[in-house]
Amino acid sequence: MAVNDFSSQKMVITAREALIKHLQDIDPTKLKINKPSLATKEFEIRRKTFKGYTFTKEFSDLLVKGCKFVECTFENIWGFYWLFEKCKFIKCEFKNSRFSHLEFDWAELQFIDCRFRNVQWDEGALFNIYFERCHFFSFTMMGMVPISYVVFTKCSFENTQFQSIVYYKEDTDIDDEVEDLIFDECMMDYCYFNGVDLRNSFFVDTSIYKSAFIDCEFRPTTIVESEGNNSSNYASIDFQSILKSDGFDHKILEKYFNIHDPEIKNIAKSITSKINFKTVFISYSFKDKSFAGQLNDALTQRGIKTFLWEKDARSGQPLEDIMSTNARKHDRILFIASENSIKSKACQLELSEGRIKQESTWDTVLFPIHIDNFLFTVRKSQIRPIAKADEYWENIEELKRINSTDFSQFAGSDFDQSQFDDAIAKIIKELKLD
Repeated sequence: MAVNDFSSQKMVITAREALIKHLQDIDPTKLKINKPSLATKEFEIRRKTFKGYTFTKEFSDLLVKGCKFVECTFENIWGFYWLFEKCKFIKCEFKNSRFSHLEFDWAELQFIDCRFRNVQWDEGALFNIYFERCHFFSFTMMGMVPISYVVFTKCSFENTQFQSIVYYKEDTDIDDEVEDLIFDECMMDYCYFNGVDLRNSFFVDTSIYKSAFIDCEFRPTTIVESEGNNSSNYASIDFQSILKSDGFDHKILEKYFNIHDPEIKNIAKSITSKINFKTVFISYSFKDKSFAGQLNDALTQRGIKTFLWEKDARSGQPLEDIMSTNARKHDRILFIASENSIKSKACQLELSEGRIKQESTWDTVLFPIHIDNFLFTVRKSQIRPIAKADEYWENIEELKRINSTDFSQFAGSDFDQSQFDDAIAKIIKELKLD
């Protein structure tokens, strides 16, 4: 067997270390695995062909470059910083898996005749990704920034979600020379687009059936249909998408969304107004990460752009730089107050950054919620280290000055979901831009 061509109909590789050991064991005299660099901490595997392999469990901090996968299965994967460049996937199956934190880019990939079932891609960047005749069922793509030339040709989608993709700041010019998402002759059934900027994306002769667009942004050329195309279409669009968008082709509105009035944007303006939200940095103790993750999910699902350490902090950067930069960059610091967070040096650093920004801008930056009563019972004499007592106490006093929302009943695993949703709705009202 050639060193660069590995074929097995039964080989199951569990996690990164098992893959590296397997490749080294095949021919340890010829095969070399590039060691991780100090900057990325990734292992690199280059120019290999895998056929009939099953990959499963956890793959983190691994760069796969110039490889080919044929009839392989990726199942029950937790791929954290598992990066692919210049790879080709042919007749592969991805199922029950999540690939997250692709910040160092997935680039120049081809997926041909592949199947995706219960798979999520989130938090990263995609460049020059091509899908041909692929099928997606219960697939989620979310939080991709930036993204360009992600092309789906003759693909089918069922119960698929695209959320918070291609984020352009207000009044940002769009580069017409570079497309973002392209759906060419695709079939979409029961699909959902939420918070997706589609001004530089295209649906070409694509059937969009029983699908919805919520808080999205279109241009008149986003949906393109050639003469004689008779695809079935039945989609819905909310008023926020209509208000944000720079007009629609009236024939497209009628055929895809069953909207017959060309004055729909003026009608929407008379009924409601455009809503924007502040960006949110979530400050919390890792001991409270379960609640923080639950809170973050609830906010992002409602269109709030957040920064959560476990999902968004890039490796290879100084910890204090990440904390201070993102605390300054975001509009609000949503501080989860607890005994754990108030005693945390990292959380106090984030509070100090927020308080400095608040004092310089005269705007309310800190936004506290509490999951226990320690914020209200702690005394200055308890603060350690003593050298930081004055700074930390000013942070605590500032938090107490702002009305903190009580989330203590939701800190455990057993709570009323409807009450939690009501509490989230109250927070969201405060996060709307003035």
